[in-house]
Amino acid sequence: MHDSAECTRAFLRAAKRTAALLLTCALCLAAASPFASLPAHAAFSTSWGIIIGTTLHGNTSRVKNYKSIVVDVQYYYPNEIKKLKSGGRKVYSYMSIGSLETYRPYYKRFKKYTLGGYENWSDERWMDVSQKSWQDFIVNELVASVRRKGCDGLWLDNTDVYYKYHRESIYKGLLNIITRIHNKKIPIYINGGDEFVTRLINSGKGRLINGVFQEEVITAISSYGGNRFSRQNRSDRAHYEAYLRKVKRAGLKSAVLEYTRSSSMRSEIIKFCKKNGYDYYIAKGITPETKSWAKVK
Repeated sequence: MHDSAECTRAFLRAAKRTAALLLTCALCLAAASPFASLPAHAAFSTSWGIIIGTTLHGNTSRVKNYKSIVVDVQYYYPNEIKKLKSGGRKVYSYMSIGSLETYRPYYKRFKKYTLGGYENWSDERWMDVSQKSWQDFIVNELVASVRRKGCDGLWLDNTDVYYKYHRESIYKGLLNIITRIHNKKIPIYINGGDEFVTRLINSGKGRLINGVFQEEVITAISSYGGNRFSRQNRSDRAHYEAYLRKVKRAGLKSAVLEYTRSSSMRSEIIKFCKKNGYDYYIAKGITPETKSWAKVK
């Protein structure tokens, strides 16, 4: 467990985690999306590509080096997903189950169940996942929709709501969602959420998921507006390394998501991941997210 000061730092990082992820344009994109004009940032992993905040349509040339990619399947047509899966590539759908973005078409439907603002991210609200209507919506509507489009699994975000609102009802709400998805035999990766995942593992329920991604293990985002990065502090790195080892011992896959423009730092990250058997994705920068999302297809 964290001490008090470390808990505060950990939460602040968690509160920025989705912002960083949804803001990240760490992609091998050669052309602009119709959603926004985003600069291309090269990635340095052939295992995973995290492609959120823009759309690839069915252009496989942009993801040819990746074995698995994460996209927001809600904004793709089935034929586009089929093209992205060519050559055996796996396509996972990003989905936030612990927060609600104001730009989603279903925001007005569920905003009454939001718990509060998401620090550093004005377009997002923490969600009361104990609400049965939200749980049913995630499983029966959102998950069903992206599965019909042909995605291979889910990449779930913002289970950190259990850290922010440390209530039994919140844990049980997340557990209900995860269990129902697992029972449909859908692979699940969780981004962040170390408090929730640790409890899952400790309670013998770790096999409900397939693996985790942890951001900023070795590097840290020191300035979002200035697009600057630094080395992670020792205590936080030690905590995350211990967490990743715990995940691996539980028989789950572990991956890191890092931010750097330094070639020496990239080498350090890759060496660390190869030594420990972790997958990785390395972004060169973060950029403003587009606000002009299309309607859910």
